[in-house]
Amino acid sequence: MAKGHGHLVMALQAMSDGMISDMPDHSTARQLQAEVNRLRQGVAALNSVNTNRSPLDTEAAHALKVAKMARKLDTEITATTNRSAQIWAAGFSDAERRIGEKINLTPDAFASEIRVAFRGLNTNAQGELIRDLVEQNRGPELAAIVKAPSVLTGITDAQREAYGEAIVARHASAELDEQKALEDVFTVVRAATRASASFVKDLTNPRMIEEIERGANAAEAAGSAFDQSMQ
Repeated sequence: MAKGHGHLVMALQAMSDGMISDMPDHSTARQLQAEVNRLRQGVAALNSVNTNRSPLDTEAAHALKVAKMARKLDTEITATTNRSAQIWAAGFSDAERRIGEKINLTPDAFASEIRVAFRGLNTNAQGELIRDLVEQNRGPELAAIVKAPSVLTGITDAQREAYGEAIVARHASAELDEQKALEDVFTVVRAATRASASFVKDLTNPRMIEEIERGANAAEAAGSAFDQSMQ
């Protein structure tokens, strides 16, 4: 009997069960879970065939049958990877869009004047202004500072990044948490596809399949030669 991979089937089930525990009603997360479930079903079906050889099949014929099925599953793994990436990107982008709606971090017509005024303040006053802009969600005014090159504002790139992150964290924390959770879910999908791909690789050793196919072709040729000799 061939070596089974029931442990992988159980692992994929555990991945599926736990991957959306933090966001059970999220559409994107549920779609990604469905992709892992589909993969689990394919792995389970192939594992069942692999470990239950028909008495009518030789070991070589069984190995060849399994390998052909594994190649089909490999194609599905690739499709799962691509679909999942698109699903995740769409969900992540939707959260990004909602962040943009909550925080309009886009400079307006007064950006130049704001930068001039900002540079005229001392360090303490600059810090106080930044805190006010963040707290009051005054996105366009903050954008005039954080979206401009450092040479125009006198602050470092690290400060620009920190101030931009601060206003998002203050007024769109739910969307940030959502994006982090989606990243965690997508990490599970990637782990599932890698594990499934490793399973397929175990069943499609090119050298072994080549030897089996060579033997099958030789047997077929010998059979044809026998049939012709009987005519």
